[in-house]
Amino acid sequence: MFNRFPIQFSFDGIQYHGEIKPLQTGVQHRMPTVFQVFLNHIYCGLIQRRGERWETDSPKCAILVRPIGNQIEEWYE
Repeated sequence: MFNRFPIQFSFDGIQYHGEIKPLQTGVQHRMPTVFQVFLNHIYCGLIQRRGERWETDSPKCAILVRPIGNQIEEWYE
């Protein structure tokens, strides 16, 4: 459940490749709720699930929070 996993998506004509690292700070519906995000070999910050919404602490991935969240949800389905 807390193993790193790859993600890949396109947003606004840009292709992103990266890795998600789940953190052991909480679980909701058998899925971790806080994740470190690495995109194109750069650390982008934390993304966190709060209820049904995704939030981030980083302006770097604020615009990408929804596609990143979608990738995380697909991984845990």
